[in-house]
Amino acid sequence: MVTFSSLLKTSSRKSVLVTGCDLYAGYTIAKDLLQHRGKHFEHVYAAHFMDNDLVRRLVDKGAECVKLQIADGIDSIAEAYRKADVVVVVPPVSDDHWGQDSCVYVHAAAKAGVKGLALCSKINAAKMCKLPMLKPLHEMEKAFEEVKGKVEVASLMRCSLHIDVLWLFRAQIASKREICLSADAGAKFAPLVAADAARAMCHMLIDPNIPEGVYELTGPEKLDFKAVAHHAAKQIGEDISYKQINRKEMEQFLKEKIGMCDCHIAFIGDMLEALSIGLLDKHTEDLEELLGKKPMSVKKYLEKNANDFKP
Repeated sequence: MVTFSSLLKTSSRKSVLVTGCDLYAGYTIAKDLLQHRGKHFEHVYAAHFMDNDLVRRLVDKGAECVKLQIADGIDSIAEAYRKADVVVVVPPVSDDHWGQDSCVYVHAAAKAGVKGLALCSKINAAKMCKLPMLKPLHEMEKAFEEVKGKVEVASLMRCSLHIDVLWLFRAQIASKREICLSADAGAKFAPLVAADAARAMCHMLIDPNIPEGVYELTGPEKLDFKAVAHHAAKQIGEDISYKQINRKEMEQFLKEKIGMCDCHIAFIGDMLEALSIGLLDKHTEDLEELLGKKPMSVKKYLEKNANDFKP
């Protein structure tokens, strides 16, 4: 059985390129891979659209950064990919051209002749096509199906909503004692922690016993944002409630107070809309299988990061 691990073990380069490293999902994967540099990997390339603090942190940790954008076209992206044995495609939702031929990030893997390809997507991406910022995820998955036979090893990793989205609203939670999002208060989902998803990806690349395939990653339990607020109140020691607000109000907060780019704001808005209409109401054991232990719960996440949400 050929695995990512066996592929990298026999390579003279032992190199991995991760896209989307200017946002937290890509950053956490690259950061986790860098912890194994010198043993399982010699080079970790961090591809990004924006120059920001996350990219600078990866440089400080030893990553070799590559600026990429959808508008570069398949030839330029493939040229960057040729540095690596394995490419981990984290959707570049910060890119101004997200949604306009985003599949180029997947097709470039075949053109570059990389040996391994891992694509990150979202749970139920095929049902999200009516949401404009999520439709490219399904298109990238279809491109993956076309490309996977042209590489030696290929895996698709679909994730639920990261509970880390709360961190964007930490100042608001601390000052107002409210979690204010556009998601339906009673919509169920099984949120996972970004760090667990990153470790799962890393394990898939270095563990010789993990085969290629499709993995659907969720947290250990299903709950709604009312329950999240309850956990937050207990762990932070404050009276915290959940308040559903209109999407425009939430997006205005993210733009004016957090300084997020328009594409990423719209992506978060559509993810919360997907949650509200039941598209993230799914729980699996895949994450526990890849980690070899129970994933972090929302309660543990809030306990660990309680100080970030306090006044």
